[in-house]
Amino acid sequence: MRNTRIAALVVCASLGWIAPAIALEPDPPQKLLTMSEGIAIGVRDRLASSAKGLTDGDRSDRDALAQFYVARANQPLWVDETGVTTKGKAVIEEIRRADDWGLEAAEFDLPSSELLSPATANALVDAETKLSIAALKYARFARGGRIPDPRRMSSYLDRDPPLLSPVKVLEELSATTDPGGYLAGLHPKHDGFQRLRKKLIEMRAAQTAETPVIMPAVGPLLAPGKAHPDVVVLRQRLKADLPPTAADGTAPNPELYDAALEEAVKAYQRENGMTPDGLVGRNTRAALNGGKRKVDEGLLIANMEAWRWMPEDLGRTHVWVNLPEYMLRVVKDGQVIHEERIIIGQTDKQTPIFSHELETVVLHPFWGVPESIKVKELLPSLARGSSLERRGLRLQYNGRDVDPLSVDWSRADIRNYHVYQPPGGGNVLGVVKFLFPNKHQVYMHDTPTKNLFNESTRTFSHGCMRVRNPMRLAEIVLREDKGWNEDKVQSMLASGPENNNIPLETKIPVHVTYFTAWVNDAGELQSRPDVYQHEKRIRLALAGQWDRIPRHRDHLLPVEYVRPEVPVAQGSNALGDFFQNLFGGF
Repeated sequence: MRNTRIAALVVCASLGWIAPAIALEPDPPQKLLTMSEGIAIGVRDRLASSAKGLTDGDRSDRDALAQFYVARANQPLWVDETGVTTKGKAVIEEIRRADDWGLEAAEFDLPSSELLSPATANALVDAETKLSIAALKYARFARGGRIPDPRRMSSYLDRDPPLLSPVKVLEELSATTDPGGYLAGLHPKHDGFQRLRKKLIEMRAAQTAETPVIMPAVGPLLAPGKAHPDVVVLRQRLKADLPPTAADGTAPNPELYDAALEEAVKAYQRENGMTPDGLVGRNTRAALNGGKRKVDEGLLIANMEAWRWMPEDLGRTHVWVNLPEYMLRVVKDGQVIHEERIIIGQTDKQTPIFSHELETVVLHPFWGVPESIKVKELLPSLARGSSLERRGLRLQYNGRDVDPLSVDWSRADIRNYHVYQPPGGGNVLGVVKFLFPNKHQVYMHDTPTKNLFNESTRTFSHGCMRVRNPMRLAEIVLREDKGWNEDKVQSMLASGPENNNIPLETKIPVHVTYFTAWVNDAGELQSRPDVYQHEKRIRLALAGQWDRIPRHRDHLLPVEYVRPEVPVAQGSNALGDFFQNLFGGF
């Protein structure tokens, strides 16, 4: 017993602690530190002395660790007198595999799993401290990503990573017999994340120094049945085989654009979000020649990071919108039961990325003009003497309709007026809208401008999402919620009142996402252009290059009001261009 006490004194002395005088006489005995207690106290001292220049997450981890060791009576978690325990070694091994999860093992300061024997007190304190810090950091990155607040990059990235408190993580690490498995289980379990992870591992395993075949950037339109020397390069670029030799012994012409090559071109076009017409024109040449961004590890890792911000539970039935894909899907029990094209916000009027719950389906909706549109677009046109009535817009003040021509818009503040459009054939929202109340004031709706759904790049709105076949979406939502069939929904549309609000009995999660890469059911990597530059923002943030991140005004700030100039004569056609843009762009 006396030797144990002396050993504890040596630990304290070697770590520079000043302890009260410790009596070596057994009567009366004083409280002496064990080796384990000395290690834990040494860890707390290290944590306090290395608290400068930390991130908020690092600081929170250290605060939790200090409390944790006090709560467990100053007993270490990862080491004992002999070195790193089996439990500690399991954590080290899992963190060393961080690269397989789209993280970077080099970011974690790990101790050696094998300490010199006999282990010194300083070595044990160092190992315990590093392991505790690394385990919490890994848990934070695995669960919620390396970017703690996506809103720092853009106000449109409205995500709250589902982090666990460091106290809870420590409690669960302490209780489990498989800490490595616990840490691995903190990564997203979503199929989309796991597929990207698998593709990342495959990509790294298959990396070679192969030089890509470059397609000539300029040349004629290559079409099936035509012959041209560029077809040879095209075949090499897509690794498409020549057709077999003909029965009469005639060798195939490598310059002939044959049916097999056409299928390879169409597959490439589909994979890259292009119209699969089999024609190799300027756009397809540019993509083949590197115009499309290179599919590299950074693409996969950036999208894996975005997955870490998603809610753990997406909902048994939910609506999934992927903005770079311009697609909406309804998912039930993991299966897509409906998908449709959408139109999203312009690059300077972006559709935000967030999750909320669909609460109401509105048939024959009114449209209330948002304040940003009133101030920035409508007011200047009104001040030039334009008319609202011919476009079906109406004006209210204090709840009563007023004549827009009676208002002097060079003096009046349009923010005090309610501008709206009643239901009708030309209503900008069409016949139905879907409400999931949010601070961004966006929703999904119908549109009279159906022709725009034929475009491959569909960034035309002011932020809301327009749905190509919204009544089919309404039928599915109301079937899932109320058991209504198609006839019931169509009857409601045909005979129901204006602004007919149909509240859902069970709210349906809506996830507006931004993924530029994913792996489809066939195991093929799909990618789309970074239309809003959010992937670029994520890449730069992960690289620590925050000063290079593209910035824009916070779209949630109040709209700046600028009083318009003196109006010209009433009745001009100044609203023409405004409405052409507006009604094709909300």
